[in-house]
Amino acid sequence: MTPAVVTLVLFVLLFVLVQRDLVNRGLAMMGGALLFLLIGSSEGFYSLKLAFSAIYFDALALLFGMSLISNCLFRSGVFHYLACRFVGYSRGNPLLIVVLLTLSTYLLSLAFTNLSVMIIMVPLTLIVCRALSMDPAPIVAAELITSNLGGASTLVGDFPNMIIGAAARLHFDDFIGGMMVPCLVLLAAVLIVFQRHAHIAQARIASDDLTTIQTTVRAQSPVGPTHPDGLDRYLLRLGLSVFVVTLFSFFLAQLLGVRPALLSFVAGLTIIVLGRIPPQELFAAVSGGDLLFFLGLFIMVGGLQAAGVLGGVHAMIVALGNGNATLSLLVLMWVAALLTPLLNAGPSTAFLVPVAQAMNVTFPGSAVWWSLSLGVLAGSSAALSGATAGPVAASFMANHLRSLPREEQVTGSRFDFRSYLQWGVPVAAIFLGISSLYILVIT
Repeated sequence: MTPAVVTLVLFVLLFVLVQRDLVNRGLAMMGGALLFLLIGSSEGFYSLKLAFSAIYFDALALLFGMSLISNCLFRSGVFHYLACRFVGYSRGNPLLIVVLLTLSTYLLSLAFTNLSVMIIMVPLTLIVCRALSMDPAPIVAAELITSNLGGASTLVGDFPNMIIGAAARLHFDDFIGGMMVPCLVLLAAVLIVFQRHAHIAQARIASDDLTTIQTTVRAQSPVGPTHPDGLDRYLLRLGLSVFVVTLFSFFLAQLLGVRPALLSFVAGLTIIVLGRIPPQELFAAVSGGDLLFFLGLFIMVGGLQAAGVLGGVHAMIVALGNGNATLSLLVLMWVAALLTPLLNAGPSTAFLVPVAQAMNVTFPGSAVWWSLSLGVLAGSSAALSGATAGPVAASFMANHLRSLPREEQVTGSRFDFRSYLQWGVPVAAIFLGISSLYILVIT
């Protein structure tokens, strides 16, 4: 077999193992990277130098810094504190609670990773839905999709954009200008779609139930009883200060000629030094598993490129585009949307970034990157396997349903890979339609 066939088969087999949770994803990808290097060296098409050049260190630095900021704020208890506040602010109005839940998910996802946000929002949603005797599944689905939207709106909201920013040398304000407007339009579409799906109870929540919900949320906070207000004010001040300074510096990065990744890395080091992270939690705080996963992934994708696999994908897209810039970008978007449910958002982005770089030579400008980002966004919303937070949300839902008495279980509240498709596939189709119009306008 040729190197292209061997590397592609190994890549697919490894991802099957990872997607089925049969192996540790970080260690599996590092093992795959080592295997690619051994095959590449023996066949003479992939060297250690090429592997090193295939790593997007900027993306890893962004993930490192933003994960630590998110961890610091989580440990401060501020997310749980805000959850209690807006539940109280709603005064028991179910529709207002649902709007607050989805919009809060979007806003948090602008700056924090989807997984971090969903870990906070899903338990809160389940508590609220149980008090309202309503089906939580459509609400959790809407939150997962709006989390994807928030992450796609900025450079630091999700890892696919971090990879794209590192590969294309794009800055924070580039993503605000190129992705925020279409994502806000898509957010409006999501709210319209889920208004029909979500069965909202008409009665208000009683004040006693509101108090119970808030007490339960406070009990889940990582802040211990030594902080009666539910906030560790030292960690809150530290996390907010580092976050605000880092966010502000992102806007000035291009003017100052500094890479956003460097700023994020410095922010992460600041949290490590001042953030009182327990040593046993440090690996999780820096998203160590994800760092290993993507480090190995970058090396493997570099091996696929060296073996000629990605050149074939590029040639296919160009052929389907027939030399037309707009059509080629649309093909790239749709290929990304189809690939993402199979590989997950981050890996599919890493797989297609070299293809987008090759296309960017023929069709210069930022539109190729927005096509890739919007395609990955649609694909990650289509199926639970498309987003890292998807299986986590499904696990929360399964544990929640098992804990309920039979008489409290809501008919139709299943939230697994198959049942999610009833929401994800139509929304992904709407995303692709609106995103295609956007690409037509800007090219």
